Amino acid sequence: MRYMPSNISASLLLAALLSIFFFISPAISRNEPGELVKTRLEVPEKYKKGALRVERTLNVPYGFKVSVFAAGIEGARFMALDGDGNIYVSLTSGGKVVTLPDADKDGVADKAVTFARGLDRPHGLAFKGKDLIVAGAGSLVLLRDENGDLEADVKRVLTDDVPGGGGHFTRSIVIGPEGDFFISAGSSCNACVEKDRRRAAVLRFRDGKARIYATGLRNSVGIALHTDTKELWAADNGTDGLGDDIPPEELNRIVEGGDYGWPYCYGRKTADPNFGSPGRCKDTIPAVVEMQAHSAPLGIAFGFGLEFPHEFRDVLYIAFHGSWNRSVPTGYKLIAIPFRDGKPSGKPFDVITGWQTETGAWGRPVAPLVGKDGALYLSDDHEGIIYRVTAGEGK
Repeated sequence: MRYMPSNISASLLLAALLSIFFFISPAISRNEPGELVKTRLEVPEKYKKGALRVERTLNVPYGFKVSVFAAGIEGARFMALDGDGNIYVSLTSGGKVVTLPDADKDGVADKAVTFARGLDRPHGLAFKGKDLIVAGAGSLVLLRDENGDLEADVKRVLTDDVPGGGGHFTRSIVIGPEGDFFISAGSSCNACVEKDRRRAAVLRFRDGKARIYATGLRNSVGIALHTDTKELWAADNGTDGLGDDIPPEELNRIVEGGDYGWPYCYGRKTADPNFGSPGRCKDTIPAVVEMQAHSAPLGIAFGFGLEFPHEFRDVLYIAFHGSWNRSVPTGYKLIAIPFRDGKPSGKPFDVITGWQTETGAWGRPVAPLVGKDGALYLSDDHEGIIYRVTAGEGK
């Protein structure tokens, strides 16, 4: 028997090892976007009641953990972060904003403090320095805590030039790089030609006066500025009643003077059967990304500050609140869209699912928020929960 030279033997051995690795790698490469693992929701003892009185599971990427940061936050909607890392949450139906401090940094809110009450359906929140700006149904309100007790001492109406009433009354806010306010104001109807041009639009406020920034946006609840480019992005909810799978929900890059088509067009310049025509749609701006119809995208947030693997950090997160008008329910999950060089670079993929079960939905995601601790926080208005999502060793 002849012996192979040692260098050939080493090459063959290396090739064999590589073949084994590549054969088994699909089973151990757990952080592929879209590959989810059923994982127990971690619930502090004090929150084991209501929907959390029984063990709950969610489907998350391998190595991720979801825990309950706070519960009993009835109707929790949008969130904002102050300079100390405290989380503020709007309770739209309750007319309140609450603060959720975590002084001991154990990943569980110490308590819920009422920051302000008596507000008119507060929804969007954003800090401008130490001032919390609240977008309500018909106004922008400034709240300030002057003595550090997590309760507002100053309340001042900045403007009442915000359209209110009708359908889609929630207002979302982003503070622009120049310090002005961008407000998303949804339509007053399911499908109609608006008499008030401030509806179905993104508004820009300077000196308390609303100016039309972009139109043709039926209900862009989720708006966010890209961290680097400072461009404005929005997730739009499409018209109801056109079928299970039309029109698509949209992700749009919002530019000044842009017309995004509603109610005449949807998606990528497709004419609405009741309002539109190819000619009317010709000069509208098409969606950058189309998503499953009736998923009800609400809050959005770029994940660049997360302590996550890059494929879960260089993304835009979108909370799908879930359908109410589809023969087979859809949504009820958190998705992400990869971003590179300031624009989407891949298809949407699921990040957290499992709220929708065979017996119905036990939770409905509303809005993601990147915490100062590098965790992702997610509100749920169905059960009044704030989830905390971290990436670490899988279980």
